[in-house]
Formats: sequence, structure tokens, C-alpha cells
Amino acid sequence: MRQRFRTAQARLTDSASYYKLELFSGYCLFLQGQTDSALWMNQRVENYCLTHPQHKELEAQCWNHRFAILQALAQRDSAIACLHHAYHALMQTDNRSELENICINLADQYRQKGELANASRYYRRALWLADSLNSERIRFSIYTGLAQVYADLHNFRQAHHYFDMAERNPEPRLNYENYIYFNAKGNCYYFEEKYPEALNCFQQAYKVCRKFNQPSYDALIEANIGEVYTLMNRNDSAHFYLDKSYTYFTNDSTTSEEVMFYLHSLQAALALNENQLDRVNYYLSQPYDSLKIGPLYMYLHNKRFMEYYARKGDFTNAYRYRVAMNEYDDSIRNLRHINNITEIDYRYRQDTTLLKRDVMIAHNREQLSAQHNTLILVLSLLVISILGAALIIVHINRKNERKYDQQLALVSHLRMENVKNRISPHYVFNVLNTIMPMFKQYPDLSHLLQLFIQVLRGNLIVSDQIAVSLEDEINLVKNYATLRQETTPNTPPTQWEINPDVPMQMLIPSMSIQIPVENALKYAFGSEPPADAYLQVRIDTTRDGIRVHIYDNGCGYDPGHGDHSERGTGNGLKMLFRTIELLNGKNTEPIKFNIENLSAQGKRGTLVSLYVPFNYQFKL
Repeated sequence: MRQRFRTAQARLTDSASYYKLELFSGYCLFLQGQTDSALWMNQRVENYCLTHPQHKELEAQCWNHRFAILQALAQRDSAIACLHHAYHALMQTDNRSELENICINLADQYRQKGELANASRYYRRALWLADSLNSERIRFSIYTGLAQVYADLHNFRQAHHYFDMAERNPEPRLNYENYIYFNAKGNCYYFEEKYPEALNCFQQAYKVCRKFNQPSYDALIEANIGEVYTLMNRNDSAHFYLDKSYTYFTNDSTTSEEVMFYLHSLQAALALNENQLDRVNYYLSQPYDSLKIGPLYMYLHNKRFMEYYARKGDFTNAYRYRVAMNEYDDSIRNLRHINNITEIDYRYRQDTTLLKRDVMIAHNREQLSAQHNTLILVLSLLVISILGAALIIVHINRKNERKYDQQLALVSHLRMENVKNRISPHYVFNVLNTIMPMFKQYPDLSHLLQLFIQVLRGNLIVSDQIAVSLEDEINLVKNYATLRQETTPNTPPTQWEINPDVPMQMLIPSMSIQIPVENALKYAFGSEPPADAYLQVRIDTTRDGIRVHIYDNGCGYDPGHGDHSERGTGNGLKMLFRTIELLNGKNTEPIKFNIENLSAQGKRGTLVSLYVPFNYQFKL
């Protein structure tokens, strides 16, 4: 790249273009590790910009490149100053497309410095710029950054809100951005002490970062994974990852003192898990400069020293480190509290809507009274609408209650009519029981009468019940079909297909199989059924309930055609439909009952379908 830049520079006559290539050539030196030469070339470009103030865009690029160099040298305050210079330079140009990236870099630097309110401020400014410039792709980085800030503030609800927004962003993203996202989300779950979720996120980040061959990123994620395994008491896995991370950073001459302090602390925590107190003392006693260590790491360091001395029985030193640990804990809490308050203040002062409203009020004070009147009118209409909606809801509820009472009364009436239409079952049942001993000497007749009594008894029981077990309903229908076939020889045969997995004690609406079977045997085939006439009852299970199919190959169901005076009152089906309608009103998943005339499809007969969910409640 540097050679190509040099070749292009030799052909240039425009000084601005020449120095732009000089800037990028210097950045290549930085990427090759030649930091001093990169800074020297960056300074040359800055000197050109100082003598040619019209090239503000080149000046902004120059400051942005210097920020990257100083950041790598751990000169965070100087790096932040470079970003502010770049921001102000770009604000004086027509091309502001890089402003959002500068704001994101500023926010990230402030977050690493612990100034979370400033971090939130610049992430929100980047979001405002993305809205203004209609930049969709940059939103993923902004939402992820805001989520990190709120995770650091322990505002986990807001953090997950922004993680979700980042996840839903449809724009494609780089592997590096996915790495940042998963690592940040893992840290959030870590702060929440949701270690399995944190481990899953860190493992995804590890899988991503291994694609772009950056050993330092691998080692950092390995440290995070190792720490989570330590907290989950999975010591073998913790050793695997912590040892890999520790080996890399120990052999890297550029590793900061804070990182090594953090790794020593993690090794001590693992040794505490294994009760290896000599190793704990070795790692915790490594020299360090407390001015270079963050308060959170110092808090964990003192906590582990406290646990170490407590296990040794040295409670004096354990108490001393407990006091030091509490002091750091109080300091962290106070700093987080201050950051939260400042962040909220920044959030509302930076809110775009509030700024626009302030401008409108400053320039249009005469409209304030009209706005107040409009607000009062809207509130009044809102109150009236709420009251009207409440009245409508009350009216609908009362109407539904009246309808329910009417349907319940109708079902009771139909059930009574159904009992009456069965020729006073109580009376007939009592008479037959009285004369039954007289027919003992006639076995065939005695069998028929016994069967008849069973059918009457079953009808008498179910006529007053909302639901019966599937087994009782099947027995009742089989008795009825057998009785009819023995008393009326030309009655078509009834075929039964019952899946052995069907729960026979499951409740179904009473007479829901009997009434369709009774109607089919009475009316579907006429007085002279054809030789192939039959009735089939098939009962099977579905995933959520049972399904009953009652099929006959008779004349078909057509209740609206011809004279049906000989076909009964129709109260049985009416009662069944009304009962199911009432029960469905009390259940989320309904019973489905359907009668289909197959002759409309060019076939013979009628198909009655019944579906009853497993969790159905039979309460009126």
C-alpha cells in the first residue's frame, strides 16, 4: 500500500491530494509497528493544514489518524483531545459523514475512562447524526455502545433494550462488530450474575474473533470465559482458558499492568476454588501500582485476599481486607450513582424533541396559550372517550350475560323436552323392572328387555348431565345400536374403530355421539336400506384432543328440504349445539361439532365430526 501511495504521489500536482496520500502512507507505518515514523508523517500533514486552513476535511482525517496512534500508546486523554479536534474541524465542512464515527470513538474512549455520562452523551449524538444523515448501518455500533454504557451503569433493563435494538438492525455487519456485540452482552450478563448466559455470549464472541486472527482478542475472550467457568466452579474448563490467556499476555511485552493485575487476580480466584492457598498468595502478592488499577479490580483483589486470610484462620487480616473491600465497593457504588444521575441529565438535555420544543417556545411564545387550550381540549376528549368506552364495555358485558342466561334456559328447556320425548323414562324403567322376572323363562326376550332397560337407564342418566366419560357414551351408543339391530333386522350394521391410545375416561358432551348415531339409524336409510348400507364410528387422538367421525352412506343430511314430521322434533341436535355453544364461551380452545352432507360433493351419506380438546373444562 505504501509503495502504491508513493507511486501516486509522484504523479500529483495538487498539494492537498499529495498530503492526503502522505497521511495514509503514515498510517500504514503505524499498522506496521513504526509508531514514531507514523507520528512524524502525521505532524507533517498537520503543519500543511495549519498553513492551508481551507482543507478542514483533511485536517479532521489527520486528527482522527493521530487518535488511533495515541490510543494504541495508551495515551487516552491525548487521544480524546484529538477526536475533539477532528469533530470541530469536520463541523466546518460540508461533508459530515465521518462525524458519527468520531462521536462513536469519543463515546468509546469516555466509556473506557469510566466517564459513562459523557459516553452516553456522544453515543446519543451519533444516533442523532445517523437520523439526520439517514445512516442505517452505523446504528448497530451505536445501539451496542449504548447497551455497554447501561450495562456498566447496572441499568440492565435499558441495556437489554439496546442489545435487542442492535440485534434487530437489518444491516449486514462485520465480524469485528459481532465480536464487540457478543462480548458486550456477555459482560452485561456477567454483571447480572447470569453466568450460563454470559458464557454462551463469550463463546459466540470467541468463535467470531478466531476468524480474523488477532491473538490479543482471543486471549481477552479466553480470560472472560475462564472467569465465568471459575464462578460456575467448573475448574478444569477454567484452567484451560485462563492458562491460555495468561501465557499469551505474559509473553506480550505490550501488555499493560492493569491487564496483568486482572489475570493474576483470576488465577488467584481459581486457586481459591481448588483451596490451593500457596498459589493464591503467590498471585495476589505480585507487585502492582494501585494508581494504574481500576477500582473494580481493586475491589475483587481485596475480596480474594479477605477469603484467603479467612481460610487460613487469620481473621485480623481478613477483617482488614474486608474493610478495604467495602471502601472500594462504596466508591464504585457512589461513582455509578453519580454517573446515573449525570447520564439522565444529559439524556434529557440532549433529547431532540425537547430541543425542538424549546426552540419553538423561544420563537413562538404567543402560541403558548393556544397550545394549552388544545391540550385541555384533547384531554377532555380523551376523558370523554374513556368514559364512553367504559359505558360501551359495561353494556356489552350485560348484553352477553343476558344472552348467556337465555341460552342456559334454552338448553335446560331442550333437555326437558328431550326427556319427555323419550316416553317418560322413569315410568317405563320402573314398569320394566317390575315385569322383568316374568320373562326369565324366555331367554331371547329377556335379553332384549335387559338391553332395553340398559338403554333407558343410560338415557335417563345422561339426559341430566352436561358431560360424561367417553367410555360411558360409547357403551350407551353400543347398547342402543345392538337393541335396534335386534328389534329391527334391516338396521344397517354399526362399525367401530377406536384407537387404543384414546383416553376412555376423558369427558365429552353427553349424547354427543348418541344423538348423531340415533339420527343416522332412524333417518339415513329409509325403511329398506340397501345391501351395502353401514354406519361407521371412528375415534382417534390428535396432538391436543380427540376427534370423532360418524359416517353413514345413506341419503344425506338435508334439514331444510321436504316434510320432516316423521323425523322427530330435532330437539336433540338443538340441545347439543346449544350446550356446545355455552361451553365454548367458557373455554379458550373450543369444541368443534360439524354436520356435512356428502351428497353435495357427489358422494353418498353424512359425516358428523366432533373435536374435543384434552384440557376442556365442562363448567357452565
